This record gives sequence, structure tokens and C-alpha cells, in this order.
Amino acid sequence: MTTKLTKGCLVRLNSQKCFTTKQGGGLRFPLTNYLNDENGTVESSRPVTPEETRAWYNSAASKGMTDAGETKLPPQSTRITIHRNRVYQVLRARCRVRLGWGNPTPGMAKILCTESGEETYIKRELLEAL
Repeated sequence: MTTKLTKGCLVRLNSQKCFTTKQGGGLRFPLTNYLNDENGTVESSRPVTPEETRAWYNSAASKGMTDAGETKLPPQSTRITIHRNRVYQVLRARCRVRLGWGNPTPGMAKILCTESGEETYIKRELLEAL
């Protein structure tokens, strides 16, 4: 029997849904790439902060034009690496978050890393309650 994700509960990555059989999981092919699969990690995302957006505008990366001749747009999200052997706390069990220029992504959970203190969003289906 699996426990439902609720606010405040502790979770970890579900090996059966995140990693290949070679790495002790249940997938035939890696979730994203073989490097993440071998390292026991999954990439998650969080929206950028206003400070990060200001820093991007002040950096050299924001200057100039794209290959299509358009002005460059600031990133809307940043990647956070989730590790197989770490424990995370659920801050929001069910949420939708806007991680790009399109519509919000449903089926997400907001988690807090108990080691680094970073908050991030990841698909609920990739987590299992402890």
C-alpha cells in the first residue's frame, strides 16, 4: 500500500519510476538521459526569482540578438538536481506551476531538500512517501 503525498510528509525519488533496471529501477530506458540514470539523479525545476532575472539582464548573456534576429528573453525557470539517496519534505502536495512561457504544468509537487534547503517542483508521480 502506498501512502499519499501530503503537505509536510517526507519523500524520496521512486526508483521504479525514475531509473532503469540496470540501476535498480523499473524502466527499460532512462527517464531523461543515461548520465542522470547512472548518477541516481532527476532534474526538477523552479521559477527564477526577480533577483536572478535582474542579474540575467545585467549579464553578457542578455545582450544582442538570437539567431533568428529577435531580442533575447530571460529564462523563466532554473534546473535543480534531485538525488536518489536524499530525503525531501513536501511543501505543496498538489500544484500547478509555470516553468516557461506557456501554460502552467499540472501534476506537480513542491518539495524542500533537507540537505541544501532548496525548493523545487517535480512531478508527483516520481515521488514516494516514506
